[in-house]
Amino acid sequence: MAGDWHGGCGGTDASDRRHGAHRVSCERSGRSRAYYTGRLGFQQAFESEGSAYLKVNDDQFIRLTPGFSKDDNVRFSEVAFLTTDIEALRLALTARGLNPPPPDKAADGTLAFAIQDPERHRVVFTQYTAGSRQAQARGKSLDTRRISDHLQHIGVTVPTDRVDAALRFYRDQLGFVEVWRYSPSPGDLRLIKLRAPGKRQDIVELMIHNQPPTRAQFGSMHHLNFEVAEITAPYRDLLERGAYFEDRLRPVVNAENIWAINAFDPDGTRTEIQDLKKVPTMRLGMVGLVHGHAAGFLSRFKNRYDAAIVGFAEPDREVAAAYAKKYNLDPGSIYASVEEMLDKAKPQAVVVFTNTFDHLRMVELCAARGIHVMMEKPLSVSLEQARAIEAAQRKSGIHVLVNYETTWHASNFAAWRVAKARGELGEIRKMVAHDGHKGPKEIGVGPEFLSWLTDPKLNGAGALFDFGCYGAGLMTWMMDGRRPVSVTAVTQRIKPDVYPRVDDEATIVVEYPRAQGIIQASWNWPFDRKDLEVYGQRGQVKTVGTGRYRLRLEGKDEEEMAAPPLDPRYDDPIAYFTAVVRGEVKEEGLSSLAQNVVVMEILDAARRSAATGQVVRLGGR
Repeated sequence: MAGDWHGGCGGTDASDRRHGAHRVSCERSGRSRAYYTGRLGFQQAFESEGSAYLKVNDDQFIRLTPGFSKDDNVRFSEVAFLTTDIEALRLALTARGLNPPPPDKAADGTLAFAIQDPERHRVVFTQYTAGSRQAQARGKSLDTRRISDHLQHIGVTVPTDRVDAALRFYRDQLGFVEVWRYSPSPGDLRLIKLRAPGKRQDIVELMIHNQPPTRAQFGSMHHLNFEVAEITAPYRDLLERGAYFEDRLRPVVNAENIWAINAFDPDGTRTEIQDLKKVPTMRLGMVGLVHGHAAGFLSRFKNRYDAAIVGFAEPDREVAAAYAKKYNLDPGSIYASVEEMLDKAKPQAVVVFTNTFDHLRMVELCAARGIHVMMEKPLSVSLEQARAIEAAQRKSGIHVLVNYETTWHASNFAAWRVAKARGELGEIRKMVAHDGHKGPKEIGVGPEFLSWLTDPKLNGAGALFDFGCYGAGLMTWMMDGRRPVSVTAVTQRIKPDVYPRVDDEATIVVEYPRAQGIIQASWNWPFDRKDLEVYGQRGQVKTVGTGRYRLRLEGKDEEEMAAPPLDPRYDDPIAYFTAVVRGEVKEEGLSSLAQNVVVMEILDAARRSAATGQVVRLGGR
């Protein structure tokens, strides 16, 4: 699709208003209009010469022009800048070495002339006259469903060897100012932002390529960008209006350190939606590499800009060397001592991948330095340790969070919305959690992980703690953080030859005044599983994998549905941790310290119950 973008040209008698145009394929023209009007919410203000003009605001339009064929790669048609005195603008551009023609009256009633940039992109300058269609449309066609009311920038393609020519045109002759450039690696310049003068500070982006772009790449480069005040609402709007969720739609903090969404119209032209407020990059330390989840955490750091790892602490030199080689870590960033890493690398926050027993010491070291902490589940190996962590947090005021894989499963949040936010099930009566796998040795965890995972001192227990914490956390969440009345547990060592020191099978029953929870934690499942069932007075909900759930209400058949994607600051541990530290979201729910102290009370009681064969009373209400 192609769109006109009207706005001001700097250094002349021009305002800071503009409009923009892309071509659309004839066979998809109806779908393209539906995308821009239905999904993005821009109403059609008028048609002229077969082109549809969609209203962004009183000065900015997107023009959809038929004519993009299956043999074309380029959707871009023109970019247009709005001026209040087109003749004065023409004379100013002439004085700067350009050769603009005299303005002519266009079919839409505007006065306009056009020139070409060095890459033959059509650049139009226009003045809205009193009788123009744009002037007649003022105050009209401003749909409250608009995804944005500001078309902030447009992308134009430039080959690497033509960047200087493009800069001479846009910067030196049109008067734009360079504000940012992006190189993913030294010498690999990919983007230059050029800002037009004016209150709105609109942008043209030079999208730089060193090889001829493909059809899809042209669609991404020749993009339209819309500014929003905050990223969550437009993301939800897109999903509710039928946008298909995929990774590229997911909001991310980009290389410019701002939140961005990328959507694509039916012809593959990219729509970029951005909250222009800067997101600072959090300095992050990584304490310990002996937890098997450390590898998964590091894999999340590809193209990540909301956090940067500034130091690692791992006393096991063999483990540290293996990670350095696999993930190409700077050897100078790896310290044998936690204290040394904290004092020299100076992180704002740390993630902890030690054995569970060491969590308390890590929190105390960080609390003394005012450094925030997120650790892998569970919080500790005992309730006593959990209380000591709580005391250190209260004294220092740092954030202490606990990371569970299941916290970022959309299916669990869908179950919570059904059961709690919407109350569709009625009062909860029973919850059943199944968590585990074939066993850590059976699935091939690393020796540095297995050695402490099967040590009752360092892990607290076996499957009871390793997987019982998931169900305990989800049930505490469903019960609004309340402590249970009692806990009863049975553990077994079904494979004593493999796990001679810890349990490999556990069942925990948690009793609430009007509900029960059953937690089935196992290293003996025939396959990996993490699922939850919640039963109420009027129905049931069951999670299916990470992104689906089954709902059955009284008098109705069971229905399986996709779970809505999570909001951008709640969909992975780094996004959530950084947002908590920035003060953008509250520390609450599944990751919060308060909830996880209750989880440890359940696990501690379960261990005692399994050892004694007795019900452990907690006195919850």
